[in-house]
Parts: sequence; C-alpha cells; structure tokens
Amino acid sequence: MSSKPAASRGPTGLTKLYLLAYNAASFTLWATCTLRGFYLLATNSPADIPEIFSDIYWPLLTTTQTLAVLEILHSLLGIVRAPVTTTAMQVASRLLLVWGIMFLFQEKGDGQGIVGAPSDATKVGDYAFLGCLSAWGITECIRYLFFALQVLGAGVPGFLTWLRYNTFYVLYPLGITSECVMVVKALKPAAELNPLYRWFLIVVLGIYVPGSYILYTHMIAQRKKALKKRTE
Repeated sequence: MSSKPAASRGPTGLTKLYLLAYNAASFTLWATCTLRGFYLLATNSPADIPEIFSDIYWPLLTTTQTLAVLEILHSLLGIVRAPVTTTAMQVASRLLLVWGIMFLFQEKGDGQGIVGAPSDATKVGDYAFLGCLSAWGITECIRYLFFALQVLGAGVPGFLTWLRYNTFYVLYPLGITSECVMVVKALKPAAELNPLYRWFLIVVLGIYVPGSYILYTHMIAQRKKALKKRTE
C-alpha cells in the first residue's frame, strides 16, 4: 500500500535514499499521467477519449502502475509498515486492470474496445477509464508526495496530511466503481479469448466486494491512527 518507513525514527543510509528515490519517481510518474490526462481531456472533445487512452496507456501508465510491484517486496522485507495482504490486494487489482484488461482488450469488445470508439463517446468504458485515471492519479500523487516528504524529514504540510487521510472517502469508491465497470465490459471479449478467463473475471468481481470492504476499512483505521497521533 505505502512506502512509509518501518521504523519510527525513519530509515537511514541507503534505505532512506532508496525510499526517497522510489517515492519521488512514483510521484513524478503519477503526476505526469494525471496532468497529461486532464490536459488532453480539457483540450479535446469527449469523442477523443480513446485517443487520450492510447496516448497515456503505453508506456506511461503501464510503467507507472507496474512499478508498484516493488511495494509488495517492500512490505515483505519490512522496509515499510504496510501490511502485506492489503498491499498485495491493491497492487494485484491494479495490475489486473492495466495488463489483464486494458492491454488485452483495448482493441476488442463489441468491436470497439474496452474504451469506446471516437464515434461513440457515451460508452461506459470511456468514463470508467477516466474514473480509474482520476482516482488512481490523484490518490497516488498525494500518497507518494506525502511519503517522499516524510522520508526526507522535511515535514509534511498540514494540507497534504488532510488530503492524504480524507480524499479517499470519495476517490476510493470512484476508483472501485470504475474498475468494476471495466471488468464487466471485459467479460464478452474475455469469453471470446477463453471461457475460463471470463469465469476468472467473474470470480474477481465477486472478490471485489469483500476486498473493497477490507481495504476501505483499513484506510479508515489508518486515518484514525494518524489523527490520534496529531492530537497527542
């Protein structure tokens, strides 16, 4: 989930340099994805969403999201305090969307792709992709900047702490809903690819309900702990 230093006094030596570089690089990549996406959306018509998807998806979004695999390793090695289970759940769901759906079916599904054709801007896949990009991008920009400053020891501004522990109330449901829509749209092309893969995605949809609850309540618990520390 996060790259927060495992020790209360913070990381030292090479570990500190590594975490600082990781969080700074991740923040830069997510900021580039998000700002470019919003810029393209503001300077193009809604009919151009598939072109926006193509512009951002490869290699920018794929590289940015795949880099998060390292967070599972961070948690396993104890470099960060994030629980392994919740970290793996979040990273795995994102990778499924980026590689198992967007990559496989960007040119398939009703003949139009998971993200709709330029002539059909009302397709739910268009807005599901924008929902994922917005929720993921804003959340990760806040998160990685927060941890980069924390590792650096420069002090985290109050407004950033507020954003870190409050925006998920809106962004997490937006992201989960958008992800589920993308999975549902992938069911038909998945069946054409392999019936077993369609059933796998159906199982994933079933896991999303309890999985989302676990992650959401975990973030609420994190928020309570953080606010409690600030008042002590």
